[in-house]
Amino acid sequence: MNTDNDDQVHPKWHALLQWLASHGMDVSHDKLPVVARSSPGAGYGLFSIRQIEPSSRLFSIPAKALLNHLTLAPHYPPTKPKLSCTQIVSLHLMIHRPKEGVSFDPLFGPYISVIPTEFDSHPLTWLWKKKRNSECRVFEEQFLYALPEHVYAKLEKIMALYDQDWSRIRDYLEVNPSVLQMSTHKPDWKLLEADFLWGWLSVNTRCVYHRLSKSRADKNNMTLCPILDFANHAATAPSTKPETSRAELWDAGPSNKRPFGDNFVLLSPDVQTAGGQELMLRYGVHSNATLFAEYGFIDERSSQGASEMREGETEVIQAIEKLFINRGNVGAWMKQVLVDEGYWGDWTLHASSAPAHPSYRLMTALRLYHALPADLCDTVLDDTDRALQSWRNTTRGIQDNISAENEQAWRASLFTICKDILHQAKEGAEKVRQIDSVEISPPWLGYMKRAIEMMWKEDSGVAQGVIDSLTRKEEF
Repeated sequence: MNTDNDDQVHPKWHALLQWLASHGMDVSHDKLPVVARSSPGAGYGLFSIRQIEPSSRLFSIPAKALLNHLTLAPHYPPTKPKLSCTQIVSLHLMIHRPKEGVSFDPLFGPYISVIPTEFDSHPLTWLWKKKRNSECRVFEEQFLYALPEHVYAKLEKIMALYDQDWSRIRDYLEVNPSVLQMSTHKPDWKLLEADFLWGWLSVNTRCVYHRLSKSRADKNNMTLCPILDFANHAATAPSTKPETSRAELWDAGPSNKRPFGDNFVLLSPDVQTAGGQELMLRYGVHSNATLFAEYGFIDERSSQGASEMREGETEVIQAIEKLFINRGNVGAWMKQVLVDEGYWGDWTLHASSAPAHPSYRLMTALRLYHALPADLCDTVLDDTDRALQSWRNTTRGIQDNISAENEQAWRASLFTICKDILHQAKEGAEKVRQIDSVEISPPWLGYMKRAIEMMWKEDSGVAQGVIDSLTRKEEF
């Protein structure tokens, strides 16, 4: 497969390879069997240029060509506490954001130049505009208004993380104003946060796990990786996967010999890959709500499956939280019990595996909710220990349930919650349909309408599946 004359190849692909070669990477045709070129409906993707054997090395990116806190720290004034990987990489991208498609950063310019120039279609951008009163377009506000409540709640949490990082960078720049003088374009304070948002979303949507710290649990074990971030997401096999690094294998951090850590190596799928085939990367096992809030897209195949009750997942966190809030002091006490026992939050419904069912965490929370009389709201009685012990016995496998009455009560509550989801999904889908295309519509508007509508369909399909399971008196 000849890529030199292929007009579908990313226009900055060859410049990227030249830059990688300057860092010691062998980018010859024999050593690099992949190319970045246009992918239908997904911008650009990573494609094989010839047949590739299973689980073989696709490429090895030199550690010094990876964009992370280790490769950037020598170029920035030190601070305590240290900037996180997300913070320092977002800062670097902010001051070297491409102008007219090209970044003139002397360190990572050719790589930064292939990162998307904007994230206008990302829902966090809409929320940021709304909160900053920054010319949020009508259809963007309508999209936010049409989101399922649990998706909007995820966005709010991501926005809070962004705000923390932006606050830290503002403080850092106040102490180190010379950093802005490193910018390869004239910084405009009015636009500075918009540039930081772009950098932050670049990190949040493109970073991958890479062992760079002594502790495996360190949140700074991440990097942006050239070539790799052309790979699009696939929820199912076959997909590429990173090779386990020496640091990960030996549970160790960088050494004096390898101050920037290990090279990043990507392996081909565990089946043979034909020439011209797109190579996918699995971002992780995520619900469509998470994919949408974090990355700005959904797995359409998963949503289509949900309507046929093969796949799909929805969260009911807000609905359950309201139940406990409405129980007053007793609800607050039960919440603390769930927090202490590790069962507060992350309550979900699932279409698969059959039968459609609530998560164990959700059943556990609802069993506790109904362990005390429904009219008990203000005062926690002295004899609650007996009910609490029966509930704990169910979590420890000592008994299957608290009582037949308790089982009937929590299943009835779940039925009501699912009925509410069906009603909300109907209203949500109608909100989406009422979003009109504007005179000058962005190319992604139609996709986002479809994505939000599909998330509502998924919620509806999962809820209906659980209702059917409850009606059939399925055991969960």
